[in-house]
Amino acid sequence: MDKLTSSILSVVNAQTGGSYKVMEAKDFIDALPEKSKTDETGVANALQYLAERGFVDIRYSERDTYCVCSLPKGRTFEESAGTEKARGKQGKGKYFWITFFGAVLGAFVGGGLAGLLFLLL
Repeated sequence: MDKLTSSILSVVNAQTGGSYKVMEAKDFIDALPEKSKTDETGVANALQYLAERGFVDIRYSERDTYCVCSLPKGRTFEESAGTEKARGKQGKGKYFWITFFGAVLGAFVGGGLAGLLFLLL
């Protein structure tokens, strides 16, 4: 899911909370972060994408007005995406050091075994 669609899903989750709410495209555009700004067509496309995949339900849409509701799949997606982001930021440094020391340890063990075999043969 791209950043715009994810941002639209966040707005729907924050505004509706599981109940239907009438919102205009302008409401979505105003709530988006600066780097995710779009026009009414972008909002319509993002909402359609989310509805087709079961993240939100669109009861009706007229011009730039939508009656939307966040579905459980949309709410859990946003919660899990936030958890993965936090885990990803913390885990990168940890995995780097685990990999580094694992490689060093493997080199020492491999060198020791090679030296032991050389002495025995």
